[in-house]
Amino acid sequence: MAEPDYYALIGVEKNAKLQEIRAKFRQKVLAEHPDKGGDPKAFQLLNKAYNVLTDQDKRALYDSTGRTERSAEEEFAMGFGGGRMTGHQRSKELDAEAVVNIQDRVNKGPSEHEDGFAEWMRQRDQSEMVMTDKDFMKTALFNAAEMSAKVNHPGPVQHVLGSPKTDAYGQQMAGPVQVQAKPRPIKKTIDHDEMLVRMLAVPLDDAMVYAELAKGGVCLGMTGVGRIEQVGAHVQDFKQEDCVLVLPKPTKFSSQRPIGTARTLLICHEDDVLRISPTILEELTPEQICLAPTIVCAYILLENYGAKLKPGDSILLNAAHMSAAGSALLQLCKLLKLKPLCILDLPGAPKNRVKGEYGSKTAWQEADTRAVAPPSVRQHYERISEWLVTMGAEEVFPDAVAMLKWRDRNQRMLPKLALDGISTRESAEQLIHCLQSGDKDSQCVVYGYGAAQPIELNPPLLAAWGGTLLGFSLNRWVHSLSANSAKFMSVTENITKLIRANKFTLDTVLYKVGEDAVTDAFSRAADASDSSQVVLIFPTLEEELRNNGGDDNAWESKTMAASSRAAQQAPTKTAEEEERERLKADWLNLLFTDGSVAAMSPEGPLPITLEAGNTSSPKSLIVWLGDEPAVENQYLQGLTASLGSSALLCLSWDQHAAGEGLKDFSVSTPEVLDGSWYLRDRATLENEDLDHLHDVELLGRCMMESVQGSLDKYGLTWKNVVLAGFGKGAGLLFYASVARILPQQVAGGVFFNAIVPFPAFLAEKAAKRTDRTPVKMFTIWGSRDTSTPSNYRQALHQALRKYPEVQCTPDTLPENDHVFDEKSISVLTSLLPLVLPR
Repeated sequence: MAEPDYYALIGVEKNAKLQEIRAKFRQKVLAEHPDKGGDPKAFQLLNKAYNVLTDQDKRALYDSTGRTERSAEEEFAMGFGGGRMTGHQRSKELDAEAVVNIQDRVNKGPSEHEDGFAEWMRQRDQSEMVMTDKDFMKTALFNAAEMSAKVNHPGPVQHVLGSPKTDAYGQQMAGPVQVQAKPRPIKKTIDHDEMLVRMLAVPLDDAMVYAELAKGGVCLGMTGVGRIEQVGAHVQDFKQEDCVLVLPKPTKFSSQRPIGTARTLLICHEDDVLRISPTILEELTPEQICLAPTIVCAYILLENYGAKLKPGDSILLNAAHMSAAGSALLQLCKLLKLKPLCILDLPGAPKNRVKGEYGSKTAWQEADTRAVAPPSVRQHYERISEWLVTMGAEEVFPDAVAMLKWRDRNQRMLPKLALDGISTRESAEQLIHCLQSGDKDSQCVVYGYGAAQPIELNPPLLAAWGGTLLGFSLNRWVHSLSANSAKFMSVTENITKLIRANKFTLDTVLYKVGEDAVTDAFSRAADASDSSQVVLIFPTLEEELRNNGGDDNAWESKTMAASSRAAQQAPTKTAEEEERERLKADWLNLLFTDGSVAAMSPEGPLPITLEAGNTSSPKSLIVWLGDEPAVENQYLQGLTASLGSSALLCLSWDQHAAGEGLKDFSVSTPEVLDGSWYLRDRATLENEDLDHLHDVELLGRCMMESVQGSLDKYGLTWKNVVLAGFGKGAGLLFYASVARILPQQVAGGVFFNAIVPFPAFLAEKAAKRTDRTPVKMFTIWGSRDTSTPSNYRQALHQALRKYPEVQCTPDTLPENDHVFDEKSISVLTSLLPLVLPR
């Protein structure tokens, strides 16, 4: 909504001085005061106008944009590099003051020694100049056994172990490491300055996939997010249950000797972790927070090495399609109005390389470009190129040769900055050929770990180019100065605001260690054609004890003692109870099959509340099933103009006789809000849960009957159907699509705040599907929706990810509760073209 004219409200001109504004305000405020019969709203608006026009910064923003508050993108640009990317250039007077005049320095004479020493002291890291009791305890002699504490967890925990890849003769080979997930015991005690961290999420990056290991059985991982379980006697800055980001010093650990975050429990020093602020914890999940090092790395690269870039300048990237780092660079460049040029070098594509003298056309004109990529590689290239352009890339090229030809054809300036995230033998060389010469401040920055290969550069090429070749390590940057740790968290909070405003997205794929195949996770992370960031999540301590307790003697004796006590206290199961358990198992096995009660005794179609769009000869059918048809249909009627050749069919489950039980189910009960109701499995389902599942199947079959009638009328099939819904209705559609209800798979689905009961049971039924037709789905969650807690959302997407044909993409609506409103209909309008059949 546009801001009112504050100058007109007070009655002054736009060039009025502060004194004039105050005088006019005093006259107006006496006349408009509510105590003298004035309008309270007008009085409040008058005060706001005065506050804006008397504040120098707010007035300048209002004069230039007509708004009094900055958007998330403007706040980000203001905080980036001191605001240099906002488009406001520094004045010539300030430029002149910033230039050091050598003659003035000579006339002034040499500075005093004390001044130089004081400046040197100010530039030093203050934390390195103070010796505390912690430093003394690290160096002094004492009895370590007396200061140690016993680890409370008795059993082994899951470790992701890596071993070097070897040939038939035992010689190490290049390429990804060999991995396995196994339970391993941990240290029995922690030292006085150590802490025990329960790991929640670990990003799977190149440093793990291509780790240079000298031996087998090494626990992988250099970063991750976790919560503190125990602290040592002399750890004072952290306490139990603090959420921390593990980011060790590079001098202590490296990819050859990792700290080993890929395990359920990690013992580390307090110097190896950073505390996560409450602001970040409220907005982001652990899977997103663990990507903070990657995102901050992209931010610092642009801020430090792109200091001389202006909005509209180009930047060269060769890893924009790989994991969260590339996605972060693209989105930050888009916010800063930079133009990324992306080199998309996929495995299997022809290797056209620039070879020869720097700046010479013969270096790329003589390259043999007649080779054609296989159809599958071309398909991957087109798909990823389209995604890169959507994320903000200006142009995408298969290799450096194609880029130089494009530049020569369009007479474009070469970029000054290249960021090498692939870091292979010849990647830096190819980027240098595509950069301006060194006399124009050209830089090539290597930030990726790559495939653990040394960089090969021809010295004459480097000399002819004359630019600067640099390397960047985020771990080293964070630990080099204490101020950098604070800036790390500040940047993460800025990115959090962008995520909340839906201006920054993170596409993650979760693999649970101990349940999912960890080899599949590493294969996906090593796939250059997959842009999703793989994140490892770990079982809880209760799950670890339940799964691996028998491997530890102490836990085994404890479990046996508990079992014996339970056996003494609990009576033996009667024949009636055993019969009840058997009937429960039979009922669950029959659900969502042709032999279920719902299938054998249908109760008629769901009532239709709205038909809109192309109802004469549609090419596709959009089926909507929500919770409040009277409210939702008002928004959905506005969707008619964008439907094109599609028809819209709105159904109602709460107006059907079979929906009585589902209507009585409340989404605000404590077990729903904490996620425990969703996480029930086959063994813990109760009788009312069985009735709930029966109602879900019955209403799903009623929905199918309603839709089938419309499909017969329009001459369409289920492959022309897109399902969309909200709340409980979305949960019904979810089960109907993923379980075995519909005769054919639909084209896609868009589900808002879906209440999907018992994802573990849904996954069990989905595993029995015989139709493996791919289907594209989107799940949209409200950031403030307490009825769909994060553990439930994670369990749902974890269950769906096991079936590659169900391609489910989650997204979040900022500042949204459990409601379908204008923002929801806007998102639905933008997503429908992505799921409609082509």
